[in-house]
Amino acid sequence: MTMHDARDVGELRTGIPHPPGFEMRMAMQHLVVNNVAKTFQINGRAVEIIAPTDLTLDEGEFGVLIGPSGCGKSTLLRLIADIIRPSAGEIAIGGHTPSVARREHQIGFVFQNPTLLPWRTLFDNVRLPLEVVGRNARRSSMTPGELIELVGLKGFERARPAQLSGGMQQRCAIARALVLAPRLLLLDEPFGALDEITRHKMNLELLRIRSETNTTVLMVTHSIDEAVFMADRIFVLAARPGRIVDIVKVPLEHPRRLVQMTGSDFSETVARVRKSLFGDMLSMLDA
Repeated sequence: MTMHDARDVGELRTGIPHPPGFEMRMAMQHLVVNNVAKTFQINGRAVEIIAPTDLTLDEGEFGVLIGPSGCGKSTLLRLIADIIRPSAGEIAIGGHTPSVARREHQIGFVFQNPTLLPWRTLFDNVRLPLEVVGRNARRSSMTPGELIELVGLKGFERARPAQLSGGMQQRCAIARALVLAPRLLLLDEPFGALDEITRHKMNLELLRIRSETNTTVLMVTHSIDEAVFMADRIFVLAARPGRIVDIVKVPLEHPRRLVQMTGSDFSETVARVRKSLFGDMLSMLDA
C-alpha cells in the first residue's frame, strides 16, 4: 500500500464512527454517498450548497439527478468525481475513496460541452486518455476503434470535431470517457444542447452502450421525460441547500423503447417526479 493509498483508506476510516451498516453498504453498493455536504466560502460567508445527503447505486444501475438550477446536481457529480472535496460525509466507489477510484481510472466524466480538441481527429480524441496516462493505464477491453463503432461513428475516424454534428461530438466524448474502462460514468446534462430528435437518439444510444458495458451511470438532467425514460431510479433534489427529497423507482422494462413514453407507467412516473419537484406549486402550473 502506498502512502497515498493509506491516506485515502484513512479518509474512509476517520475518528468519527461510521453510521450502522456503512461498511456493509460499501461492500454491497457500487456507489455510496453517505451524509455528504458541501459548503463554499462566498464573499466571506459560508454558503451551504449541499445539505447532508445519502445516495447509493448498485453495479450497472442507471441513476438520474434532477432538480432546479442551483440545487447542487453538478456539485454532487464533482464531489463523486474527486474534482472537489466534500465539507462533510463520505463517498465510496467500489469500496474506495473517489481519489483512489480516480487514480485507478474507475471514473468517466462527460460534460454538457464535449470538450474535444479541434485539431485532433475523432480517433485521436478518443485515444487521448490512453496517451495521457501511459501504457500502464487501465484499459477498456475494446480498442478505440471498437469504441467508435460502439457509439455508431464507424467511418468518421479521421473527421475533426468541426466536421461532426453536436450529437456525433457527444458520442465521441462518451467513447473517450469509456476508453479507460470506468466502472462509474458521470454525465452532466450531456444532451441538453441537442434538438429533441437527436436527444432521443442519444438517449437510446447511451442505454445501449450501458447495457453492453454494464457500467454504472449517474446522469444530471433538467428534463423530467428524459429522467424517466433513462433511469432505473431518479433522485429528486430541492434547492437552498441542495438535498434529495424523493427517490423514484422507474417501473419501465428493459430494453427501453420510445413507445414506452406513451404508456401509463411512463406518464404516472412523470407525474410523480413533477409533484416531487413542484409540490404545492403544481396546482398553479396546471391552472
